Amino acid sequence: MNSINKHLINDESLIDSFSKHAKSYDRYAQLQKSMAERMASLLPIPLPDYVLEIGSGTGLFTRHLLTQPIRQLILNDIAPGMLEILNNSLSLPKNTKIISGNAEHIDFENMDLICANAVFQWFRKPQETLKKLNQALKGKGKLIFSTFGPRTLVEFREAASLVSPINLYTNETWTKMIHNSGFAIKNCDVEIRKIFFPSTLTLLKNLQQIGAAPIRMLKTGGLRKLIRDYDSKFSTSQGVYATWELYYFTLVRGN
Repeated sequence: MNSINKHLINDESLIDSFSKHAKSYDRYAQLQKSMAERMASLLPIPLPDYVLEIGSGTGLFTRHLLTQPIRQLILNDIAPGMLEILNNSLSLPKNTKIISGNAEHIDFENMDLICANAVFQWFRKPQETLKKLNQALKGKGKLIFSTFGPRTLVEFREAASLVSPINLYTNETWTKMIHNSGFAIKNCDVEIRKIFFPSTLTLLKNLQQIGAAPIRMLKTGGLRKLIRDYDSKFSTSQGVYATWELYYFTLVRGN
């Protein structure tokens, strides 16, 4: 999982997947909502003047930004369907600018703070993207982000041979990429969670409804076998469980 994955999902598939499930995202993205709440505790008070949120989605983290006054807020997401939900569900201040597109290919400039909740795992070239974001920040600007570690959904890799749509890097690898991009790590938290679902099918549906199902091209009968194997290995009296490894970083731009 740490090497470059030839089966990484392309932009069009990613846009289609997230836009398709935009209306159901908030209902099923309870983990991402919880991550947004924890990441919000890392925000400076007061917020600086120019704030950018990458991968804002339907606004789970944006809500926390809006609790403080911001001179200029820029919201970005790769999926127009997600941004449409955000724009219709939140009361955005007039000084908000919405930019649709892949953040890896957009040149943002002169920001004081960049935030990204549960987004960096989708980047194909995180090292280069970190360098770009470093260049987009002013002075001692900050980057705050959360992402997933390689123990995330480890049960699926044990139950079946599945192709992941993302690369999951270790904390050590992230630390190296961060330092190589010109950032200093002000804070890093690692969290391991086991989340329970009534059944494997419910777990798979949850992942599907947030546009992040880990299943790609299962052979005929493969889904039934996966459910059977998963139930047999990871079922308890409380239901089936899945592990998530969560990273929270606060970075400060160097000279």
